[in-house]
Amino acid sequence: PAAQASVRTPGSHPSPPAAMRRLLDWLLYAQRGGQVRHLVGLPTHYAPPDVAAYRRYLPRALGMPARPVVKVFLIDYREVVPWPLVRYQEWSLLLRAVHGNAEGWYPVTMPVTTWVARQGGHHLGFPKYVTPTIGLVETPDGARGHAIAPGRIEVTMDFRLGPPPPAQGVERRLLEADSILPDDLLTLKPVGKGPAANRVRFVDVVPSRWERSPGVVTIRGDAGGLIPQGTALAASLHRYRGGMNLVETGDTRAAPPRRTPAA
Repeated sequence: PAAQASVRTPGSHPSPPAAMRRLLDWLLYAQRGGQVRHLVGLPTHYAPPDVAAYRRYLPRALGMPARPVVKVFLIDYREVVPWPLVRYQEWSLLLRAVHGNAEGWYPVTMPVTTWVARQGGHHLGFPKYVTPTIGLVETPDGARGHAIAPGRIEVTMDFRLGPPPPAQGVERRLLEADSILPDDLLTLKPVGKGPAANRVRFVDVVPSRWERSPGVVTIRGDAGGLIPQGTALAASLHRYRGGMNLVETGDTRAAPPRRTPAA
């Protein structure tokens, strides 16, 4: 069954040469007015339907949080700079994880629709690969999203505006957050292998505005037991205008993982 299929990841990739790293830093992540200017995104958060699968997908460099949470999102990056970075789409499945004394999000998979976005993501440790079709379309009563790879549907999200189901704890805080990714992202370098666990986050560099419309999303997908098939979940449709960059906030190689029991 689709729910038991493995999550697709791009495997391990060596770091690019120093000259290429400097070029990627300049091209993709050091823009005075922000690399990302306009996006529409649909995130949801939920307790894992299979805690054993959750543990299985966490790398050894990271620890299990006291309250495991899965995040799935689809984003349409409608305006990004500079060329050759152009509008692209992305979806991701992420796991709440612990490293040192802080929690963050570990991206298990993060497909994108352009090679430039893929290459820049690898530079920061994101497990990106190019998939042919990722779409997020707004409708009068919500939005519909999907990601399709050769031979399979990776994820679908059917979102309707309205009062969301009750949420508590971490899920409630995340549902009510203005940003899709308010916390650090924990990536591995080399990609998918480590041992370094790198911290990355979005930082606004000009005045920016988020708009959030709450509702209910039904999600289905091909993700190794980490997607609750057909379950109605709390979600929000986000719209962003402004300017933000992806910023590396530190290499956490020296901090040992802190393991805490699952709730």
